[in-house]
Amino acid sequence: MKINNTNRVNKTLHKAIIAALSVSATLIYSGQAAAISPSSLPVLTAGAVDNVTGNAPKRAWSDYGTNNNYGWTHTAQFRIFQVGNAADLLAGTRFDVSVDLKGNGGSTPMTSPAFTIWTSGTTPLVTGAANGHGYGHAWSQVRGGYGDGGVADDPAGKGGNAALGSNGWLGTGGGGNILDGHDGWIGYANAGFSFVNGDGDLIQGLTAGATNSTNIGQYGGGASDPLNGTAITNVNGSSAYVNGGSATLSAGEAILNLAGLKAGYYLIGYAGACADNNANGQACATAGARSYNLTISNAGVSSVPLPGAVWLFGSALAGFTAFGRRKMAKG
Repeated sequence: MKINNTNRVNKTLHKAIIAALSVSATLIYSGQAAAISPSSLPVLTAGAVDNVTGNAPKRAWSDYGTNNNYGWTHTAQFRIFQVGNAADLLAGTRFDVSVDLKGNGGSTPMTSPAFTIWTSGTTPLVTGAANGHGYGHAWSQVRGGYGDGGVADDPAGKGGNAALGSNGWLGTGGGGNILDGHDGWIGYANAGFSFVNGDGDLIQGLTAGATNSTNIGQYGGGASDPLNGTAITNVNGSSAYVNGGSATLSAGEAILNLAGLKAGYYLIGYAGACADNNANGQACATAGARSYNLTISNAGVSSVPLPGAVWLFGSALAGFTAFGRRKMAKG
């Protein structure tokens, strides 16, 4: 894809501004509204690859400030990406998509990258309006928008607005249009410590944490610790927008392979995973920026096998036809 010089300069400037804001946000906690307006990546058609580099806080995917294991919207990085073109959206085409977040070298690479993906379906994504507390600050890594039904559900004092819930700013209750409830969440990958998030969900990571010592995920099932190179299922099996997939975790890298991801609009939120409020000696108090490399790849149209019922129907039809022919021959 060719990009003219003006667009290239604008994108470079935009990345520089985002990086500067990210660094300052990790140093100073602000209770004021945060102007979160995610940039959109190029449309991800079959065979396309989107890539973005920059800096994100060491701990914003899991927590920030005095509270822990909630995730903080005003310091994490967000990007909007569209899978498939207009024709694909209309046809409901499904693709096999891979998301890879890793440290980008240098003196401060992101050693525990993590990310979450949500969808607004085939409707262009709207991220919601600030509620005076930076979009509620806290968001759940494994739930959709408004009405997520979480255990804690972002009570007053932990996100600033109990009515919105931990992901309220993403869904209809917060002015956004991420699909409400679990359907809005697609999947996640966490190369940091396992922990229990603000909604009481077990978040499975590369290494067992103090609050999730068995390293079991709410949606990914159990696995041995550490999980280096082990594929685990951190994909929402109840969502109509993805057929399946798995996450592969290793030190400094988190990969999520999504099988049969439906053409539509998606939001990815990412940063470092530094959970359990220093309980694992993670030096979470040092929440500086870390360099990352995010790559989203569309491998092409997904090969979805026909349901078993279709094959059974075909076999029955063939048998019926053969029986009919034999009957006609005898007649």
